[in-house]
Amino acid sequence: MKLGKLDENLKEKWKKLWQECKGSVYQSLEWAEIKEKCGNKPVFIIDEKLKAAILAFESSIITPFGKKKILTAEGTPLFTKKEDGIKILQKFKEFANKSYFYGTIAPTVINPCHEIFFAAGYKKVSNYTILINLDKSKEELWKQLEKKSVRWGAKVAERNNLLFEETNDEKEIKKFYTIYKKVAEEGGFTSEKEEFLLNFYKIGKIFLIKKNRWILGGGGIIINKDYTILSFTATNHKGKKLHAITFLYWNLIKISKEIGKKYFDLGGYDMEAHPGEKTYNINKFKERFGGTIIEQPIYSTNWKYPFFRKLMKKFKIIKKFYKK
Repeated sequence: MKLGKLDENLKEKWKKLWQECKGSVYQSLEWAEIKEKCGNKPVFIIDEKLKAAILAFESSIITPFGKKKILTAEGTPLFTKKEDGIKILQKFKEFANKSYFYGTIAPTVINPCHEIFFAAGYKKVSNYTILINLDKSKEELWKQLEKKSVRWGAKVAERNNLLFEETNDEKEIKKFYTIYKKVAEEGGFTSEKEEFLLNFYKIGKIFLIKKNRWILGGGGIIINKDYTILSFTATNHKGKKLHAITFLYWNLIKISKEIGKKYFDLGGYDMEAHPGEKTYNINKFKERFGGTIIEQPIYSTNWKYPFFRKLMKKFKIIKKFYKK
């Protein structure tokens, strides 16, 4: 185990392993760097010869039993041989159960490698997301959009002369961040830190929606090997009236196809949402883009995470105390 930064020798070995097994962005050193700048402590789980590895992060959560430390990882572990993958998962589980309340790993939805998690004795919890298959023509992708809201909204945005532009400009990103943070606060969810957006170019792209050079909203996509993942979006009040978000989603689908990706992941779908809840409305909005609801598994090192997920499903009030 390595807490904090790797030395230069281990960095080179990590990069080589990451390239050999075609690792996800969530297991890259760039992801570790960005998260660390945002205050997340990286933990590198490695074997002796670095034939397998897992990048995780230490954090704290509030539970009904007080504040607890947890260890979380995203992306399928790095390994080239199945037996090495099982061994590194066992090592992660042993370390997490000994030093933390629990550990979780959310493998990529493309090639999640379920068999190695089951072989290592992990407990599975199912989250979900919506995946859009980009192996279609632009015309076919357009036709699968819901006609009365999405296609209509995108056309309205075009008639209003909205612009879709990529940006790496720090001033523009900071202006967009004020919109994003306000939307997050009003919606009752936790926003990413400004530092995350300022360093986002290392693992993805940020796009803005503008009218007459004024920023109405925008969003970011993480770029993985075979697919892109929607990371964050936001629009101001004027942007809502001009259908900026619909216009943004449609253009993100197109740009994902243009850069050669096979899928566009809409970044989550809440199966437990009920009518009247904000997440329910977000679900319905995402459904209108014609994707397929698929499982996003989360594997836990012990029974605690699955147990609290069941409690949250039965008693919504627990969500006020327990997050993740």
